[in-house]
Amino acid sequence: MSMANARRVFRGALTLLVLAAGAVAQADDTAAETAGANDGTPVVLVAPVTAGVDTASPLVGTVVAETVSRLGFQAEGRIEARLVRFGERVTAGEPIARLDDRDLAARVESLRSDLERTRAEARLAEQELARIRDLRASNVASRQQLDQAVSRQQTATAAVRATAARLEEAQNALDYAVLAAPFDGVVVEVLADVGDVVGPGQAVFRLAEDDDRLVEVAVPEGRLSQLPAQASVRLSADDASLPVELDSVSGAADPASRTFAARYRLESRDDARSWSIGQTATLTFAEKSPQLRVPVGALFARDSAPRVFRLVDDRVEAVEVTVHAIEADHAVIDGELPEGALVVAAGVNRLHDGQRVTARRAGELAAGAAEARP
Repeated sequence: MSMANARRVFRGALTLLVLAAGAVAQADDTAAETAGANDGTPVVLVAPVTAGVDTASPLVGTVVAETVSRLGFQAEGRIEARLVRFGERVTAGEPIARLDDRDLAARVESLRSDLERTRAEARLAEQELARIRDLRASNVASRQQLDQAVSRQQTATAAVRATAARLEEAQNALDYAVLAAPFDGVVVEVLADVGDVVGPGQAVFRLAEDDDRLVEVAVPEGRLSQLPAQASVRLSADDASLPVELDSVSGAADPASRTFAARYRLESRDDARSWSIGQTATLTFAEKSPQLRVPVGALFARDSAPRVFRLVDDRVEAVEVTVHAIEADHAVIDGELPEGALVVAAGVNRLHDGQRVTARRAGELAAGAAEARP
């Protein structure tokens, strides 16, 4: 899932919550109508816009390598020796496993003998061709005899080339009986052991390259659209906190946990090399910029956009806002609303832009409702 699609889904869910907010506020509407003003203007409950700082909770993940390769033999055979263990560091070119190469070595020797034989036959065919050509020049040999000699010589030469190719292939297979590390790294998984018979390309090890290290965390679907690009990481075994930057987010959710894998890259490559793969790491995020909060009952939707009614000189004015989150009784928003501005907290569904109202705070509204009872 792209970040743009995730944001659209998130905005859509918030809009549905905004539409539901009006239904939640019906009890407050009833109280406001009970305490109606004498001049006939509707009485509405108002509340100030409050400001706060929204912080993101930490995410716990693990240290992973940027490059992890599956290594296997290029030849078939039985593993005779495993030369490294799980978690061991290796260098490029270092042997890490070996096949039983007796059959491979025997095939190489057999093909070497075949190559010597075909070469001898090719020399004999070449000599025979030269003799027939001399006889043909003296009209002693026929044209048919010459053609046959040419054919035997060409067949013998082709046999030499074919045998040499098979010998080279067998020699390569013998060389492939030793599996070497293609780069400096750490063995993160052993998939086969001594005595196992493996085929060409079958994975025997997983090797993590000794390059950049990243922290991989599982991000809940609801936090994906607001995932910060910058964070700090702290390893469980280390008190130091280091800066990291968002590197990538998986395009699909894990089918079991319904979370998305996000990877953060350590800014300093030298620091990354000291990290061990699989270490537990905790990502913490800096405080976000101040955001505004309004009662959830203040939200209503018009033209598919969330809005609130702001109180201006005893009249209400519709102001479009952006909803970032819906909390238990408040909504986190952005919009052209200063801190402390009064917004209608209930009764928004029966109001229209520019309408005159009688504003009451929560305490005033409760007292007025009590006096209005017979």
